[in-house]
Formats: sequence, C-alpha cells, structure tokens
Amino acid sequence: MDNMKGFVTFEDKKYPFSFSNKRLELYPDKFDSQFRQELFNYFERGKTIKDIELHGVTANRNNVVFEVSEQYSDNDGFLSFNVYSIYEYDSLRYQVYMEDDKQKYHTKETAIRGIKIRGVDIDLFYPPEKVYSIDYTKKDKALSTVYVNRIMEVPLGKIEWKGTEVVFSAQYTVSRSFSATPLHSSSEIVVMFGNAVSLDFVKEIYNSVFQTFRYLTRRNNIVFDSIEVFDINEKQLREKFGKYYDLRHHHEKETNKKMKQRVLNYDCVGEQFARLVKSFLDGIIYIDHLPDNLDKVNKFGPDRMLFDFVAFEREYANLYPELDVRSDKYLEAKKTALEALDGLIEQKTGKVKKYLSTFRKRVAADENSLSDRLLLVIKDCEAIMKPFLIYELGKEYDVSADGITPLEDVASKMNTLRNDMAHGNLDIRLDKWHIFGFAIIETLLYAMRLKALGIDERKIQEGLIQVMGYNFLLDK
Repeated sequence: MDNMKGFVTFEDKKYPFSFSNKRLELYPDKFDSQFRQELFNYFERGKTIKDIELHGVTANRNNVVFEVSEQYSDNDGFLSFNVYSIYEYDSLRYQVYMEDDKQKYHTKETAIRGIKIRGVDIDLFYPPEKVYSIDYTKKDKALSTVYVNRIMEVPLGKIEWKGTEVVFSAQYTVSRSFSATPLHSSSEIVVMFGNAVSLDFVKEIYNSVFQTFRYLTRRNNIVFDSIEVFDINEKQLREKFGKYYDLRHHHEKETNKKMKQRVLNYDCVGEQFARLVKSFLDGIIYIDHLPDNLDKVNKFGPDRMLFDFVAFEREYANLYPELDVRSDKYLEAKKTALEALDGLIEQKTGKVKKYLSTFRKRVAADENSLSDRLLLVIKDCEAIMKPFLIYELGKEYDVSADGITPLEDVASKMNTLRNDMAHGNLDIRLDKWHIFGFAIIETLLYAMRLKALGIDERKIQEGLIQVMGYNFLLDK
C-alpha cells in the first residue's frame, strides 16, 4: 500500500492526515494543552477498545475509509492510529449519453455489487497457466505456437447471507507487453452480490474467503495482492470504482518450492467452495491449529497438539451430533438422570444445591471418549481414509493383536495424551505412534468435512495427498 495524504474527520473535526507503514497520522491546526488531559481520561481501566472507521478524502480526490483502533497515541494534539484496513473509492460514476449529436454525461452514485480478489494463493487454487494451449513442431518438438484459450468464468457455487445472494466464480486474466515475457496470466476470485451491500458486509465475505484459503492451503500465510470493488452499470457490465486493502492479515508470501502441490485446488473443491465460505461465515470450522507456513507443517509443539484436539472436537460436534451417534438407551438414561437432578436442585438449598448443579453439568457434558469418537469417525470415513491409514500404520491397521488393533492402540494413546495435556501433566512422553496419530487426525479433519460437502471420495483422496503432502499413488 502506497503512502497517502488528505483530510479525514475524527470526532466531528477535520484533520489533515498522512498514511504510511500501517500508521495514520492526524495533524491539528493548533496546539491544544487540554487534549492530552482528555486522552488520559478517555480510556478507563477495563474498558473495551473497539475498532472505528474514520472517513475522509485523499489528495487525489478519492473517498477513503480507514479502519483503526480507537486507542491512539497523542503528542500535543498530533494523533497516530494503527490502521487495519483501507477502503479507497469513487463515490460517483459517469454515464455517457448522446443528445443533439453531442456527447454528454450524468453522474450516479456508486454501489458495491461485488469484489475481485487476486493473489499468488488464488493462482495455486485455480492455476492460470491452464489458459494457454501450446503447439509443438512434429519434427523436433520445438515450441511453435502459444494460444490463449477462450476465457470463461467457472462457477464456485452460491450462498445466501443475511438475505443477500452471494455468487462465487473464478476466472483467468491475461495481459500483454513488449518484454521478455510478453504474456502474463493470473487468476481471480469474483464475488457477486445480488443487491447493493455495505462495506461491513464486504468485510464479512472477504474475511471468510481469506479463512477458506487458509483451510485450502493448510497454512496461515495467505496473501491477496489486490481486492477490487465494482458496481454493475447500465449495460450489466462490472465497473471498478474502488480498492480494499487488508493490512490486518498481511503476511510474507509462501516461498516453499512445494507450495503448488500443497493445496486443495479447484479440481477437488469445485462448486463446494461457496459452502466452505459459508461454514466460515457461520463460524463452525476451527483452523487455529494450522501452521504459519509450509516449513512448519511437520513441527508439533504443545500448542498445536492441543489445537488439533480442539479442531477435531469442534468438527465432531458439528458433523456428528449426539442424537445421531448415541444409542436410544444411552439418551434415555441421560435424560432420566438430568430430570432427577433438576428435581433435587429445586428442593435443596445452599452448598448442597451448588454441588448438585455441578453434578448436573458433568452429566450434561458426558460423552464418549476421544478414542471412541476418533474410531467412530474413521469408520464412517473409512472408504476415504483407508490408503492413509495403511500409509501410517500398515496394511494390518485393523487386525487385532492381543485384543486390540494398531488403530485402536493409536486412538487410545491420543486419548491419554489429550487427558494429560488437559490436566496439566507435564510428564508427557511422545513416541512415533503419537506422530502417526496427529497425522491421522489432521487428515481426518479434512476427510470428514469434505465428505459432508458431498465431494466425490476419489477427489477427496487426491486432494488429501496434495494438501497433506503424502508421497504415494492411489490404486487405479
């Protein structure tokens, strides 16, 4: 993001501003000795610090909205804010028409009808090199002709969010230049809104697309180079009028040479992309266990281990609710116990009532063990998981020895480890079976979600080999 200057309004007062390096500086028109005293009185202990929007105009006459922290630094009235995002846009667009053989125009207020997102991680998801066709001479197989295929948008599905239809698609873009590389192609995600929407709505959708790409690439360092905002004109064509800059999520780009292979791409996800975005809008997929970059995917510390367990518990609760996986007798017994405890709680007082309430919470939270849940989900997803289980545990992963299978043994070890970590047991010793266990859990997390989306099992397996970095071929 380049430097920027202009005027912005803060607390009903207009300030000259300059922006650089994620900092917004406001300049007063005079020194105010009372300003510093007001600053110290403004933030009380325990007060929640919120993000606010400052509206203004840039030096090139564009409108601008800065998303900043309301806690700012002050130096004798010179204010400085941390900036999290910037929305720069034209508030008017021009419509040309002819009158009396003269070209005239009138203005119309712009409205947000969609966004386009570009970046290297989008190129990984929808590879732009596929836009070309290449012919070789038959004689020596030398390069003869490069064709640019007809560019058409491919659908990524649609959802409804807060009463608005949101349609996703992907497409290639090709530019030409007189240089050593005369053709340059890239890919973009296009998001269309069924009606005009607010900036807050755009942020919700954008943030969920960002989280979706973290999920698709199994890492946190996602970088989008360009987020364009467009309107739909009278000819039903997209007309760019603004840009959105995300400064909160800026990371260094992935540099690992294997990054092109380590992604769940369009061929795997297809039109279920939109439903993945909806899952993040609904806040039901947990991805805090993902590593920062590909160089860290094979490094396991206590935090990642614990977050892996949390991620599995969250997905299990989402996709395998208790009513679906518990027997009728168990559900009846649990209901009876809760009703009995409710009656006792009403009758008792004081500490006895408090203890009974604690007992009720424990009964209400009772569920099968982590090992039982792991085995249940693996069984449900076994058609997908089988080659990965064989890779990690061998062909006899489900063959009993001394009354327990290798898979059951690993599930039991993971259950013990989770309990030790949850209860602060520092005397934890890991072996290779724990590492196999975490590989199985992280693979299973993708398998259970992609299966729930209805993606073909073979495509899921091919996608898992890529995103998890497995080094084997599937049987034909």
